[in-house]
Amino acid sequence: MRSILSRLFGKGEGKEALPVRPFTGIDWSQEPSNPLWFEQTDAIARVPEIARKWHRPDADVLLRKWLADGYIVLDNCFSEQEIDRFATEVDDAWFADKPAPGLSVSDVRVGDVTHVHMAHADLLALSPEQRTLAKAQSNWRIGEFHLYNDAASRILRNETIADACSALFDRPGLPHFSLTFSKGSTQALHQDTCVFHTWPFNALIGVWIALEDITVESGPLVYYPGSHREPLFHEFDNYPQTQRRTASPEQSARYDAHVDATAAKYERKEFLAKKGQALLWHGMLIHGGAKFVAPGTTRKSFVIHFLPDGGNVGHRVVGPFNW
Repeated sequence: MRSILSRLFGKGEGKEALPVRPFTGIDWSQEPSNPLWFEQTDAIARVPEIARKWHRPDADVLLRKWLADGYIVLDNCFSEQEIDRFATEVDDAWFADKPAPGLSVSDVRVGDVTHVHMAHADLLALSPEQRTLAKAQSNWRIGEFHLYNDAASRILRNETIADACSALFDRPGLPHFSLTFSKGSTQALHQDTCVFHTWPFNALIGVWIALEDITVESGPLVYYPGSHREPLFHEFDNYPQTQRRTASPEQSARYDAHVDATAAKYERKEFLAKKGQALLWHGMLIHGGAKFVAPGTTRKSFVIHFLPDGGNVGHRVVGPFNW
């Protein structure tokens, strides 16, 4: 067990010993783990076996790309009608007849004030003119829209995507968490593993779905193929307890610098997706949002994270938390 964790976390000969820190929470090196196949040393030899379980002719190619590059792109997972309906209904939420209890819209700018999370009822209480202006000038997003909207729920539960994630895990994958974006996020480079608490390590697949054609001007998703093979940031030595959500401000700054320096070793790519295309990525793949977003452009997209059953262990992690 310790040898597996040492390989995954980049420990071993030539690594400087970490300073002793006060122990917080579970010692995860003592926790039972069933590592995913793609985290094991014989992963490439297991491709044919796993490909046979995935009922599509290009399974072998996709699995090899997953190992080499840390992502795959899937086409034809959704009908155009499904995508168009979802894209329309998420916009229509701004002008609904009645509020959806529990729903909120994030980063809504009204005048000079940006509301981190605005309750749907408060949004609808604004005049139609205020809402129209706020919608246009805000880089807004909606978390967990699938809990309130049937069109979003159908995208989240798409069988083709679920089958792909289950094949990549080689165990049943379940959708968790969704985010609906309206514009380019300009999000800093990061690795999803470091903002989720998963066990076993890297039991996480991100799924990014284009709700419209994406251009360079609209601030596309950027990613760095092959970066998923890098070891976990060495200060996160008790993952999943130690990661970006539980890090000190100083650690967070060092992690951000580490990610930027690591990304510089790899080719930068932009996902100029066609409507309905889906990018599936490994939890350690470095990615973010392009910094340039042309005024007036949109980048409508839907993001889901898949985990195997029981893979989310956030309830076992001790705070304080950064969010």
